[in-house]
Amino acid sequence: MKLPPVIRIFFAIDLPQSAKAKLSEFISQLKKKSKSHAIRWTRPENLHITLQFLAEVKTEDLPLLSNQVRAHIEKNHLQLGLTLGSLALFPHPYRPRVIVFNIFPQDKLNLLSQAIGKGIVASHYEIEDRPFRPHLTLGRIKHTQGIHLQFLSEIALPKIENIPVNEVVLFRSEPQPEGSAYTPLERIAMGVSSIKQ
Repeated sequence: MKLPPVIRIFFAIDLPQSAKAKLSEFISQLKKKSKSHAIRWTRPENLHITLQFLAEVKTEDLPLLSNQVRAHIEKNHLQLGLTLGSLALFPHPYRPRVIVFNIFPQDKLNLLSQAIGKGIVASHYEIEDRPFRPHLTLGRIKHTQGIHLQFLSEIALPKIENIPVNEVVLFRSEPQPEGSAYTPLERIAMGVSSIKQ
């Protein structure tokens, strides 16, 4: 794959197809109930949990970046399984911009995010300094004027079993009018050597 000299990337946990299928059905129900064009819902293939995001990375630095991140993940030896919590509104219920699921265990996800952050810093890139809040984005609210979100409590939450996390995926993000497109560039296995895409 030929990449441009500078790209936008993020490290994330991808979800298994079984979880994406259940979440896709849930999002479809929310979409019908919302009766609003003010929300851009996440496409099923794009469902993921972002751990670290970098707006600009030189393509030539990708090998160094992934090697440093891999080394720092391996140092932590984290065993991780995810569970979905409740629905939430970011950044604040009174100023909602994003509809999300809280994700647990937050302490281990924070440690994983920090480990990736150390690998990024070791590659001479800066990381975001705002607090990390593990979440799964379901939809983005394009404009809040006149929007009613009561429908969020009217649909039963999907029953999704504990999701084992075996790898961190390095994605390229390409902004597009209908929402960003994500391409996996590398898969970094948790605790063992990586398997390249």
